Amino acid sequence: MKSSMMRLAVTGSVILMVAISCTLPFYIGTPEPEKEIVYVEVTSTPVETEAPAAEAPQEAGPTPTVSVNLDGEWIIWYGASEEQLKISFLQKGYALVGNSATGDGDSLLFNGTINQANDAVAGNWESTDGTSGSFMIKISSGLPSFSGNMGGGVAFCGSRSGAKPSPCLE
Repeated sequence: MKSSMMRLAVTGSVILMVAISCTLPFYIGTPEPEKEIVYVEVTSTPVETEAPAAEAPQEAGPTPTVSVNLDGEWIIWYGASEEQLKISFLQKGYALVGNSATGDGDSLLFNGTINQANDAVAGNWESTDGTSGSFMIKISSGLPSFSGNMGGGVAFCGSRSGAKPSPCLE
């Protein structure tokens, strides 16, 4: 009987200790830093001043309009071998951007500006193979094609119809 009373007392003590420990606050980790509140006191009121009178804009001449539309898909020939590729041009005002995939898995990006006479484009090109340079194209009347060059001596020409312009190198 003494042994069972002892077991009962030990069991009761363990249950009591577990119950008490479960009700105590238990926190593991770093305490949150206290947030600092900053009070700002306004000691004066702003003084309103008049802005200087705006100058009247000067009259500019008439804004030239772009009369060519190079948007869309073209067939181009480029390089010493005059490799044939498809290119998609995107035109926004006088700005022209073109992107083409080459046969060897690289791509060419052309960024140019159409001149105000609407008969030529000049700009820069770059390839994913790390090469880059300048380009120039002369637009034929009626927009069916253009002739030009990359860097001055490499052929670069194009056509919407797929007929190769002659000469290609300008």
